[in-house]
Order: sequence, then structure tokens, then C-alpha cells
Amino acid sequence: MSEYKRRDGIIRRVVSALETAPHGSQELDCMISYALELARGEFDQVMMELLVNEGFSWNVISEIWEGKVAPYTQSLDCGIEGENIAFVMKSERREQWAAVHKSSDGEEYVAWARTEILARRLAALKGKARRRQQPHGKQRRGRRRGSARRPGSLAHGLRRGLGKRC
Repeated sequence: MSEYKRRDGIIRRVVSALETAPHGSQELDCMISYALELARGEFDQVMMELLVNEGFSWNVISEIWEGKVAPYTQSLDCGIEGENIAFVMKSERREQWAAVHKSSDGEEYVAWARTEILARRLAALKGKARRRQQPHGKQRRGRRRGSARRPGSLAHGLRRGLGKRC
């Protein structure tokens, strides 16, 4: 399985977890950190990868990593790199929050979640997951505007672990 397919699968699992979560948690923060490769150092990233590959639960992983991962789902101040939330509102009818992430090319991604923080992170992750795929579901192979290999790009920054820290 290619690295892109594996990472996209992980991001889809994180999106699914955020959609059903009642509130933010250290466990969700660890999932986001792992999916976007935001561990604070190469050693931490390798150790998290090892724990995931060995089948440890996210509950155990979050216990081990307590305090080492930014509170992405617990603080409005801890957005992920490239997150561009254009609109947020609470729907009393749905009893959920909506957030709209607007990508650099103008595409909009809407997400609904139980809390404002979860809706914001979810919208940004949906945008990231969709941008990695072509319209026919095939993975991008060539460089494009915003290429992951170009210094200063969103994906380049995420790979280097430059997500916002609190």
C-alpha cells in the first residue's frame, strides 16, 4: 500500500472520529498529530508510528503522549497549519456547530460537529483529505500549485512539524 493511500486512510479515520466525538480529548489530539505527522521531533514521530503499527489503542497512545501533543481539539488557539476557517455558527436545530474551511484555491469544505473546536478542525481536515485526491479518486502524483515538496507550502510545513503550537 502506498504511503499516500495509508495516510489518506488515517485522515479518513480521524475525520470519522471527529464527526462522532462529543468533545475534544487528548486521544483525538494524538490522532490528528499522527495523521498529519505533527509530532514534535523525528524520534516522537517514529515512536508514535511504532505504537500504532503494534496495534496499541489510541487511549494507550494518548496516555503515553500526554502533554507532548498540542490540544488541537481542546483549544481554539491550536489550529493546524493551513487551517483557514471562513465561517462558524451554531445551529440550535441541529444542536451542532458548523465550520467552513476555505482552501487557497477557493474550495470550501463544510463540517458539522458537537463543539466549535471540533467543527473547525474537522473542516480543515476534510479540506486536506480532499485536496490530496483527484476528481476520479486517484492520488496525485505530479507537482501542482501548492506541491508538498515546495518549501513554504502547506504540506511541506506539515511534514516538517510546523503546525501551530499552543
